[in-house]
Amino acid sequence: MPRLWQGLLSYPPFLQPDREHTTMKHSLLSVPALVLCCASQAHAQWSENFDTYGANTPVVGQGGWTEWSVGAGANVSNTVALSPANSIDIAGPTDLVHDYAGYTSGKWVYRAMQYVPSTMVGQSYFILLNTYLAPAGPYNWSVQVKFDAAAGLVSADAGASTPATHPLLTDQWVEIKVFIDLDEDWCQFYYDGDLLDVSTLADHPTLGGGYRWTGGVFGGGSGLAEIQAVDLYANNATSVYYDDISLQPFVFETVGKGCPGSMGNVTVTMQLPPTLGGVFLAQIDNLPLGACFNVIGLSRATSSFGPLPLDLGSFGMPTCTMYTSIDAANFMVSNPSQPNSVVFAVPIPNDPFYIGFEMHQQVLSLDTAANAAGAVTSDAMSIKIQ
Repeated sequence: MPRLWQGLLSYPPFLQPDREHTTMKHSLLSVPALVLCCASQAHAQWSENFDTYGANTPVVGQGGWTEWSVGAGANVSNTVALSPANSIDIAGPTDLVHDYAGYTSGKWVYRAMQYVPSTMVGQSYFILLNTYLAPAGPYNWSVQVKFDAAAGLVSADAGASTPATHPLLTDQWVEIKVFIDLDEDWCQFYYDGDLLDVSTLADHPTLGGGYRWTGGVFGGGSGLAEIQAVDLYANNATSVYYDDISLQPFVFETVGKGCPGSMGNVTVTMQLPPTLGGVFLAQIDNLPLGACFNVIGLSRATSSFGPLPLDLGSFGMPTCTMYTSIDAANFMVSNPSQPNSVVFAVPIPNDPFYIGFEMHQQVLSLDTAANAAGAVTSDAMSIKIQ
């Protein structure tokens, strides 16, 4: 066992796991029914997949889509699509806008799937605004990300004058994900699961890297603690496609990449949401030895080993990273009938005090064939009680 994970703590009282669910002794056939019983209260949310519109038709005037200026609309396309059969084609003069109202508090996830052809020419932009009042403003930008074909780079103006960058991925669908915590005034932009963070900016004390949402893309400030619009701006570039765009409450999300083991990536999948009076249930799969440590942390910024994220290469785990503090953990062993899976369950008290409580989860899977330490990590997940 790597020394980093020795001396693990027990769970605090309300996080004591349901011992009956720490192995696969119980069937999950009842999960759909339990989901219905434990579903969280309704939250405002929005999604768009462009599949209800006719291919090659203008989207402006449909589904709440508008244009920044006259002639800056976009056409629905069936050239490529993640969910059949359509996407939106952002090209040439396109400056496509969808505005929102009522997003003034809480923690949200803005997600979009993007496809950049390897033949793309020019620079295209993905933008989120905290202030949008057409046609004359005022405007304030909280997220501005450039996709530069010639440079092969994604550049996020992430709260500073110097952008955070990532190699541009082409000819594949790539997830763009933005965490927006309006209560904490914090924003994090992820591209293909990687946080684009400016290292010179101070981290949030518990959420880690990112920048102030109201500070705007260059940190100048004067923004609102609201989500008011998305802007898909072509900037006269050739086609970039978007599909399956959504704005939803933050409940259970990936916040850091794991490292593959002898069975590929260890996966953590939510089966029941963390709701008051319910049971948070997560299934852990692809455990080569059927054993793992399930770690719960309260911080993504610091740990007893220093700042996070922490490269585990020096512990014999190359390409592995620790993203959460180790505040609690338990050792879990699978049932022989399902030798590579376990289920983790935590009863949530029926107490309004816990609404909004956030914790983080990462799994250390024992895997003697993977590396010198004999272990790999799953993706790190953040969990918010509803």
